[in-house]
Amino acid sequence: MPTDSECLAFWNEENAKGPDALEHRGKAIKARWPLEADQMAYFAWSRRRAEKEEMEQMTSVPREDVKTTIPVLREDVKIMIDTTNYNSSTDRDGLAGALNRMIVPWLPIGKDPNGDIYRMVPGVYEVWPDRPDPETDREVLLKNVLGVNTNVQPEIPVQSRKAKFSESTKPSDESGDLEVGGFVFHQIGTLECWAGGPRELSCEDADNGPWEPTGFHVVVRFGRDGAANGVYVIYDFYPKDEFGGYDRGQKISDDYWGYLICGGQQFSIAKIADNLTELDFSRTFSIVEAVDYPVEIVRAVKTSGGAIVRATVA
Repeated sequence: MPTDSECLAFWNEENAKGPDALEHRGKAIKARWPLEADQMAYFAWSRRRAEKEEMEQMTSVPREDVKTTIPVLREDVKIMIDTTNYNSSTDRDGLAGALNRMIVPWLPIGKDPNGDIYRMVPGVYEVWPDRPDPETDREVLLKNVLGVNTNVQPEIPVQSRKAKFSESTKPSDESGDLEVGGFVFHQIGTLECWAGGPRELSCEDADNGPWEPTGFHVVVRFGRDGAANGVYVIYDFYPKDEFGGYDRGQKISDDYWGYLICGGQQFSIAKIADNLTELDFSRTFSIVEAVDYPVEIVRAVKTSGGAIVRATVA
């Protein structure tokens, strides 16, 4: 039987020949180990090596970035989003796991007042906070859960400032009103707009596109009791680079942000529905509670009583 060192030496030798050698790998194995038992031993070693590499890659990636390939059903996803107890780490982990899969269905959002059609592609780590991680003794949640301060205007973009809001924040008070000047939310996906001209969409159309990114993401607001309290869209001031990278240090600084389509209403965050199950391609959604200036996105923390609050508030 070949030893581990002999298997590794053979693997390195064949791997050095490049992808073209894969076509003849079977013949090379038989030439090196004529006995079938030896060949099977090598195959077993190769399988163990591949499994070990896969596990090492998964453990080297932050848990929030790991995706699986188990499919989920569209209606199940919608119900899960609307009924999750967002104060429960078990429920949040289940939702984030379902939305962060490689095989996951898009969800219909519907038509805006101008008749343009939108869908949501699930994902939970798209919006990034404006402030660095807070220094606190409380548990800081993963970035699938964040908070928005609607009474704080970041310094950038300068041209968009419309009021003398605070630019500084302090740690939130557990005993205060947790929804004054903002709220916490769970990310659920990226908002895309149909780019194929006016028409009624079939499922095949919706699957194949064409769809274009809007620069907005979809989130679920939730209250102190952990229950969902509205579906919102929020503009992404820290978009990925053109290659899909995650180095988002460069914030959008010009004044051309916050439009669902060319022209129309400019806003950084707005409510589009009470719950996700009421959204569908056949329905027109309204844009309400719109904020027409940039808002501050901050990390979320867990209180001693189990509720989730913004890490800092004005």
